[in-house]
Amino acid sequence: MPLRSNITVLDQILGGGFEKGHNIALVGGIDNDYVLLLHQLVMSFLNQGLKVLLIEFRQDVSTLVKWLASYGIDYSKYIEKGKLKILDGFSNLYSPTHVSGTNILPNPMDLSITTAIIRDSVVKEAYDFVVIDDLSSLYALQTDQKAYVRIIVRLINSIKRMGASSLVGINSDVLTIQDLSMMLIPFEYLFEIKDSQIRIIRSLRPLMINQRTIPYLRTKTGIIPMEDAFKNIEHVKGALVLDKNGVLLMGNVRVQIIEEYSESALIEFIYNFLGPEKGREFLYNWGKYEVGRLQIERSLFEGLSQEEAMKKILEDSFEFTKATGGGELKIVEITKDRVVIEGKNLFPGLRSFPYPVHMNYAGAFAGLLEKITGKTWKGEEIQCEGQGHRKCVFLLRVAT
Repeated sequence: MPLRSNITVLDQILGGGFEKGHNIALVGGIDNDYVLLLHQLVMSFLNQGLKVLLIEFRQDVSTLVKWLASYGIDYSKYIEKGKLKILDGFSNLYSPTHVSGTNILPNPMDLSITTAIIRDSVVKEAYDFVVIDDLSSLYALQTDQKAYVRIIVRLINSIKRMGASSLVGINSDVLTIQDLSMMLIPFEYLFEIKDSQIRIIRSLRPLMINQRTIPYLRTKTGIIPMEDAFKNIEHVKGALVLDKNGVLLMGNVRVQIIEEYSESALIEFIYNFLGPEKGREFLYNWGKYEVGRLQIERSLFEGLSQEEAMKKILEDSFEFTKATGGGELKIVEITKDRVVIEGKNLFPGLRSFPYPVHMNYAGAFAGLLEKITGKTWKGEEIQCEGQGHRKCVFLLRVAT
């Protein structure tokens, strides 16, 4: 069984996860997103029963624990069970006096002693993974950086010969291109986590889905793929940030909180200004235009039948709608050329209105289906809560 990352889309691309017995490197920059993802992988591996040795060079262990806790990562029960040991490689790098104690490396800069302690721990305690957070911390302090790179390459290779794998983080802004390339030689899996993108640079096996880039958000629950980020309210809340200039961001997308009255007034104005038929047409094409600008990775639908792909793209949009307060939607009928969708509590919630309120939803659904099928679809809202019906009903058909 492959080792799961607990990031569904990444596991799908890798064919189920990481092949056991191989090394993983995460490369990133000053934002430390790569470090956060590294610890998310550690948690996933621990949850799958693996035994992990973590060497922390980047910060003191208490600060690491506090930082991880803010993202919901808690190692305490695994430490108590003996499934995780953290070696403190930070304290004796910077302390003016020598610090001694359990699991504290005596002199991290003495690479012969440090690597010997790591190897000895792997042999005696049978760890499945050695995790280093991170390799660039010691690199920056070396007088002979190329010698350091050679020692690390030998260490990673020797750990693998002992039956364990390595998971490391590297700040690529610290290393020269040549040293970075050399340090990454022993790693079968290589990912770059930068600019809100997880880029798959190297994989042991061919990718099961031809997608090398995963857009992501950094939220209060960690690194979340963009496609999953807005599927529940906790992720939405975690992604909202208001800056000092009055800009509200949901991840890297600017948003504004709109009250229902404002949206209702817009719908009413469109119908009053354009009339019933032109108003319907405007709202429908507005919804269709909006989804037309979306970039949809078609490779995520490879292996699915047309109806399965249609169902997936619609239900993904339903989850986003619900998580952002737009109401509940469900498919009640689906074939290759006809779809019926029901909705409750859709936004905005006009009452006793003479015209269908949510024609933009119908246009959006038609636009999504066109992206998946390549056919022209027509949609309409045939029942609307705003007109006094118990629920909203959307009928979508292939245009003839």
